[in-house]
Amino acid sequence: MSDKDTTEFSRESFKDRILRELEEANKAKSEGTFENYSKENEKAVMPSEIKKRELPEIEPRQIATPFTQPIEDEIPAREAEAQAMLAAFPLDEDPMKFREKEEAEAQAKAEAEAQAQAQAQAQAQAQEAEMPEVLAEEQEYGSLREKLEAIAMQHQGQSYSRRAKRAENEADKLVTEPEALEVHPEEAEIPAVEALKAPEEATAVAGEAMALEAEEASPRQRRARSSEESSDGPKAKKSKKSKPKKRMTAGRIIAVIAVILILLIAGTGFYGYNYVKAGLQPLNSADKSYKTVNIIEGSSSKQIGLSLEKAGIIKNGTIFQYYTKFKNYTGFKSGFYNLSPSMSLEDIANNLEKGGTKQAVAPSLGKITIPEGFTLAQIAKQVTVDADKKNGKTNISTEAFMKAAQDESFINKMKTEFPKLLESLPAKNTGVKYQLEGYLFPATYDYSKETTAESLIEQMLSATNEQLKPYYDQISQSGQSVNEILSLAALVEKEANNDDDRRNVAGTFFNRIAQGMSLDSNSSILYAEDKLGDKTTLKDDATVDTSLASPYNLYANTGTGPGPIDSPSLSSIKAVLSPAHTDNLYFVADVTTGKVYFAKTLEEQNANVQTYVNDKLKQ
Repeated sequence: MSDKDTTEFSRESFKDRILRELEEANKAKSEGTFENYSKENEKAVMPSEIKKRELPEIEPRQIATPFTQPIEDEIPAREAEAQAMLAAFPLDEDPMKFREKEEAEAQAKAEAEAQAQAQAQAQAQAQEAEMPEVLAEEQEYGSLREKLEAIAMQHQGQSYSRRAKRAENEADKLVTEPEALEVHPEEAEIPAVEALKAPEEATAVAGEAMALEAEEASPRQRRARSSEESSDGPKAKKSKKSKPKKRMTAGRIIAVIAVILILLIAGTGFYGYNYVKAGLQPLNSADKSYKTVNIIEGSSSKQIGLSLEKAGIIKNGTIFQYYTKFKNYTGFKSGFYNLSPSMSLEDIANNLEKGGTKQAVAPSLGKITIPEGFTLAQIAKQVTVDADKKNGKTNISTEAFMKAAQDESFINKMKTEFPKLLESLPAKNTGVKYQLEGYLFPATYDYSKETTAESLIEQMLSATNEQLKPYYDQISQSGQSVNEILSLAALVEKEANNDDDRRNVAGTFFNRIAQGMSLDSNSSILYAEDKLGDKTTLKDDATVDTSLASPYNLYANTGTGPGPIDSPSLSSIKAVLSPAHTDNLYFVADVTTGKVYFAKTLEEQNANVQTYVNDKLKQ
């Protein structure tokens, strides 16, 4: 081994021993056992080493040599420098523990930075997914971030290299210049402490790089970082960002689904409402044509609805079925019906309750309406008017109708067809003006191109027969004929305007008949004078000729007269079949108001006539 190698070996060993002794001395000082340590250590030190340790306590040499003088001159300056360095870095703690603590803090800080960087990357990815425009900006500044990180790493490496080199130089000085130990054994720890500061400087450089990157970032990124820095930490950022976002997303999904469901329900309800509403309306209000429909006996409302829908009369058979159930229509009759798409469900149901014809007839061209209380002469004029059209005319003339109504052969044919109705029909030689007067039911009738006066009269007689069918037994048991019931009902129709007055008038007539009194009806005399049906004034009614020679003069003749004077309504017929039970024998009607005043005695009657007739005539 050469002298050079030996010198290097000795130098290295001595440096290690010096560092170990300094650490042990500092530890003993911190534990309060430095004095014992010094004594024990002195025993283990070689005499030559003790001599070296004691060199600083020797009085300064009085004789300076040219070789030692420069070194001695530097001692005060070195002592001052060492004291300043020790003051800046006090070593109150164990150097090893201090180093471990610094290393642990540096490692924890590095891990925190790595975690923050990972979270920043994850957040950047989330922002890129949520805002595509941020992705472009991130890519633009990616190269800048990499450059800054490279600069920081390079700076950190250079700092570590400088600190390590400085520590090695200081150790060499301790070997070559032991006089430096005069300051304090802890001085040798300074390079190590400074070396431990390198991670902090590297962190500072990285922080400056991140600040520079933040200044270069877009305003949107700076706002995002500002929002994140205000939170409690990485975990808090994640919980405040991601979880509410998930909840917000779920809430939006639920809200969208709810809105869709509400719209679907509302749309379905609106569509259903409009569909049902349309089904209740006429299929085509502008289509006035008629179609023949055959309703088979025993058909249910469902089957009838389907038949009407198939024939193009209504829109929906099911809606018709539920409509008739809701309105309690139960008396539908079989037969042939002429119905129009312009008819409402109510009109169709009413026609089905009235009954159809046994044979199919041609579809209707329009309608003929006969008001209640019309005389046969008035009816003959009315059949020429089409009720569906303004100023419309039918294919039936007044002359043809009057001729058919007085045709003996036709009347006999009708007697055969409607025996119960026409059983008590007055004979032509009884003084009756028209045999069929009062037997033609006031209603609305359809007519077609095939309708004749005879077929129309037959249809009217059929309607009266249908209305009286429920009452034939009651009429038979009352001891009166159908002709008498219709005759009284015709008088009631002209004397009263409401159901109560009708029943009271009918009761008064029966009371007078029971006592053998004449009915004293002005209306019958007006009929005999061919004035009934015209607008009657109070004077006309008060000045009737009570001495008129006519079987319809019910002042001069008892009973109900030869026959009805008009076509009574069903209400008047019911009033005669169920009259009011009173003691009234008289009544007077004010033709101007329609009000009827009743009296039990002749004196009361005369007073009413004076008040409501004579006095008004004087006005």
